[in-house]
Amino acid sequence: MHITKIELEDFKSHADSKFEFNSGKTAITGENGAGKTTLIEAVAWTLFDLLDYKKEDIVRRGAKKGTARVTFESGLDEREYTVYRDTLNGYNVYDPQLKTRIADKKEEVCRFMWQHLGVEPGTDLKTLFRQTIGVPQGTMTSDFLKTPEQRKPIFDKLLRVEEYRRGSDELLKTSRYIEQRIASAREKIARAEGELNRFDAIEVDHKNIVAQVEELVSNLQTINREVSERNENVRKFDEIAGCCEKLRTAFDKIASDAAKTEILHAQKERDRDAAVSAAKKIQEAEPLHLKHLAALGRLKELERERFERDKLKTELTKVESALINVKADQKRFQENLDNALKAHHTIELLKPLAAEQGRLETELEAVRNKAANARAIANQIASLTEKINRLRDSYKANQAQKAGAESKSKGAADLTELQKRDFEIVQKLAQLRASLDRDERFQSEIKNGLCPILSQKCLNLKEGETLESFVTSQFSELRAKITVYETQHRTVALNLQSSREADKYIEALEAYTKRAKEIEAEGKSLTNELLPLQNEYAGLPSFEGELAQIESQLAALENPKAKIAIFQKEAAREFELRENITKIESNLERLDTERLITVEQLESYKDTDELWLKFSEERDNTLEAHRVHLANETAALLRELREKEFDESNRELLRLRELAGNAEKELADASGGYDQEMHITEKSHLLGAEKRKAELGATLNVVNQREAELAADLARLAETMKAMTAEFIQKERLEKIAEATTFIRDTLKEAAPRVARNYVHHVSLEANQMFREISGNAEHTLKWAEDYGIMLEEGGYDRPFISLSGGEQMAAALSVRLALLKQLSDIRIAFFDEPTTNMDAERRENLAMQISQITHFDQLFVISHDDTFENYVDNVVAIERD
Repeated sequence: MHITKIELEDFKSHADSKFEFNSGKTAITGENGAGKTTLIEAVAWTLFDLLDYKKEDIVRRGAKKGTARVTFESGLDEREYTVYRDTLNGYNVYDPQLKTRIADKKEEVCRFMWQHLGVEPGTDLKTLFRQTIGVPQGTMTSDFLKTPEQRKPIFDKLLRVEEYRRGSDELLKTSRYIEQRIASAREKIARAEGELNRFDAIEVDHKNIVAQVEELVSNLQTINREVSERNENVRKFDEIAGCCEKLRTAFDKIASDAAKTEILHAQKERDRDAAVSAAKKIQEAEPLHLKHLAALGRLKELERERFERDKLKTELTKVESALINVKADQKRFQENLDNALKAHHTIELLKPLAAEQGRLETELEAVRNKAANARAIANQIASLTEKINRLRDSYKANQAQKAGAESKSKGAADLTELQKRDFEIVQKLAQLRASLDRDERFQSEIKNGLCPILSQKCLNLKEGETLESFVTSQFSELRAKITVYETQHRTVALNLQSSREADKYIEALEAYTKRAKEIEAEGKSLTNELLPLQNEYAGLPSFEGELAQIESQLAALENPKAKIAIFQKEAAREFELRENITKIESNLERLDTERLITVEQLESYKDTDELWLKFSEERDNTLEAHRVHLANETAALLRELREKEFDESNRELLRLRELAGNAEKELADASGGYDQEMHITEKSHLLGAEKRKAELGATLNVVNQREAELAADLARLAETMKAMTAEFIQKERLEKIAEATTFIRDTLKEAAPRVARNYVHHVSLEANQMFREISGNAEHTLKWAEDYGIMLEEGGYDRPFISLSGGEQMAAALSVRLALLKQLSDIRIAFFDEPTTNMDAERRENLAMQISQITHFDQLFVISHDDTFENYVDNVVAIERD
């Protein structure tokens, strides 16, 4: 397969970008930040479900969602498909020829990609991409530089070795489950065998119980016939007794009704007599009752007149009270008018004193202003004096700090020279330590006195000198030089520190000098401001005596202005008071008129109280007759009704007495043919027969229940025997399955390392072939060991990955990863993201040449910010920053 197109919209730095690709080697170039690595991230996210950060982080700023479309030509059917994915959970595969979606959602898309990438279902696409197809920038060789323990989990997961171990562990659960099932089957068989031991005893009990049931059924039929006969006899006696009981009940009811009617008849007679007596009493009290009603009517009319009279008395009281109040107001306003007239005279007397008070107050205000001005000048003098004193203290402190800074700033001139010397020593030490480290690694690679580079004895040694002794002598010389330079570096570092401290005080000394000048200038300015104020304050007299004299004169006057103001308010009320007095006189005249009218109206009610007493006495004298009339009026009106009810009650009583006599005779006739003792005897015999029947029935039920239980036990034991047979068969089947599961589990456990060794062997062969193609040297053999480490065989010696040069490491790691991709899948695409990081121009050129030698791949993408690869690839795609 190969990728034909990548389309990005609002995806990181790409607003709306589309890139088309052909088969072969493609270089993707552009400046840093242009979005080159974003193309790899888009492929990883859409085709391999790999994203190393949150989806929100790939959305372009200001956009609602980011989308990516990757179109590829499948190696399975050589047709194009487009995989679409966005940050809002949109994920599908589109067939441009059919113009329809053929996979939707993550699960369906993953199954589609497994099929068209040529990998086994369940393959971890994220790990496959991260370790083989699109190794992250700067990590191509890092995994092979790790320890074997660190490499193992990385490549075990890639080679799916762990799946064999996990399969073995999962089968352990299955084995345990099967063992539990076998143990459960054995337990059920043992329980069934225990239950079947009771089968014969239960069968004998069942036969005995069946015989007992037959005997009980025969006895129950006999007792049923006896019960039927005695039931018939008792029924006949019950019918006769029932008839007698009905007649007795009817007689008792008639007798009870007759007794009730006699009581009701007596009550009706009493009600009739009471009504006759009430009519007689009403007739006697009728004249006095009418007189009482007339008196009540007259009293009601007099009550109204009394109310009108009391109302007039209340009005008269109000008028008289108002007269008293108005006269009091008249007196008060007259007194206030007299006071207002006196106020006019007093004001004329106070006016000369008020003029004197105004003159003194003006003089007092002028003196107070002069005194306030003098105090303000004194405050200014005190403030300026305090500021000058603070400046003198600041000047002394600044001079002391300046002197200290001058003494500590000595030696600052040597700072530049010391820094230069310190840099030279550090550079020299770094070179010597690098040489020592290189020689130590060289010594560790020496074997049997042979040069690790040329794999033969060194020809530059003196006679009798070995390669190891030569290298050791070089160590001593280098360590001695390092010791000398370290001592010099410590001395220079101490002097450099002192010089840096002194350099800090140079700036402080300049600040102290500048501050001294500022303080001196400010002091002169304040002194020039202070002298005129002191001269002005010295010529001012004291104002305290003059203030006291004026205040004493004002106090003696007793504030005539305030008194005039009070009297003026009082005098101003003269007109108002005269108007009020006029209104009061008018009110007095009106109230006198109202009082005379009310007195005349009261004269018409002078006989009301006398008439009230007369008719009240008449009402009281006739009250008893009125009460008698009211008490008997209702009863007298019911006289005719009570007499009629008495007659009807008398006729009903005679009828009931006749019915009671007839019922008593019928009861005596019916009781003659009934024998109560024989009835009781038959009931007793029936009860005994029914009791025996119930006992036999209960016994039969118990026996039937026992027979059913035994039959159920026999049926259950038969089922148990059948189930036990099935359990025997199930146990044998499970034992065979357990044996097969154990075999499969042991096979998987042993297969994991064998599968790993097999993968490593084939990947090593494929990687060696690629490495020879890349390097162009068929004498070197690349090996990928079982601990996932890389070795390079050269001249019969194995060189570990860590001892290879940078170019060799990159070529070796590249070969192994591409070989892994060929062995694990049908994918023939790879991405190299900035493979020349930290390489010089020569090494970049060599790596470009090596990558150009790679064959057997449909597409190789090299992402770089320089133009090194442009001459060694088939296609170049340049990306510019949006």
